[in-house]
Amino acid sequence: MDNNALIKMWHELDVPDGLRVELLDGELVMQANPGHFHDLPGRTFVRHTPEPFEAWNERGLLVADDYRPRADAVVIRAEDCPADNEADWPAQIIQAVVETVSTTRTAIRRDWEEKRERYAEAGIPVYLIVDPNDATWHLLQLDGRHYVETAKGIFGQEIAMPDPMGFTVRTAGWHPYGGTSA
Repeated sequence: MDNNALIKMWHELDVPDGLRVELLDGELVMQANPGHFHDLPGRTFVRHTPEPFEAWNERGLLVADDYRPRADAVVIRAEDCPADNEADWPAQIIQAVVETVSTTRTAIRRDWEEKRERYAEAGIPVYLIVDPNDATWHLLQLDGRHYVETAKGIFGQEIAMPDPMGFTVRTAGWHPYGGTSA
């Protein structure tokens, strides 16, 4: 099957409630929708990203013809917001991508290795990996063709987003898997 047919099928797929689908390396990858602790970091970005930036969750990203992940959150300049009918957003407009690590070995490897490599190849300047498995966050910045970790912390410590974003993200409300939402 050629990429265009696969992409068309992906966009027209009637995904049952409770599931989400990504196109990764030419394969449709279906997994259960994440729980609310997984969603907290993305929601934080959506609610608290200041102008002139905006954060959006669950956007399909056009990283490559055969690689269109649905990021947990992305940060863009508000002026770069694509048209409403644009299904997958081009990597060139993304200032930062946020991925929250899931619990399965496959998903952990995908976020820590595969997506890290593909986002770097696409030139996305900042990759924030949030890992509720150990209640940590890791800020990576593009250095040439690879990401370098420039900051890390634990839930409760603020994240200083690098320039040109220059805003701070509070993580006090984030919870590790198995934690409580007190």
